[in-house]
Amino acid sequence: MTQFMENQRVLDLRFNVAPQSHQSFRIGRNGIKYKPKKIKDYQNYLVSLALEQLPSDFIIIEAGTPIKVEYVHYVYAYPKSMSKRRRNEKPSKTTKPDLQDNLNKAFFDALEGVIYEQDQNIVEISSMRKYYGEENRIIVRFVY
Repeated sequence: MTQFMENQRVLDLRFNVAPQSHQSFRIGRNGIKYKPKKIKDYQNYLVSLALEQLPSDFIIIEAGTPIKVEYVHYVYAYPKSMSKRRRNEKPSKTTKPDLQDNLNKAFFDALEGVIYEQDQNIVEISSMRKYYGEENRIIVRFVY
């Protein structure tokens, strides 16, 4: 959903998918760098979900345009072992993957070329969280 806020555009997206992390690359036996198939499939799926949500008049955010991420929330489905009492507390996910590096890399790299021309134009992330919820999802708001 796109809306305007005082000469700024806002784009809200919701991805019903389990967040996955991604290191920069792997090196095969022959010394060639590659991206694992699991990560490629995850990023392709994010692209398809993003394209479904974009308004018909959406124009890709050009290089050089500062992009602020008001929030990005990585929500993981509650593990079966978590008690109902603990679920009511909306607990943070303190186990792997690392929040800033690996989760953001896979997510923001996937949206490059679809939402924005270059992910280096993301200048600020105001709120970033990783926690448990009813279902797997990623929620993000871009302001540009």
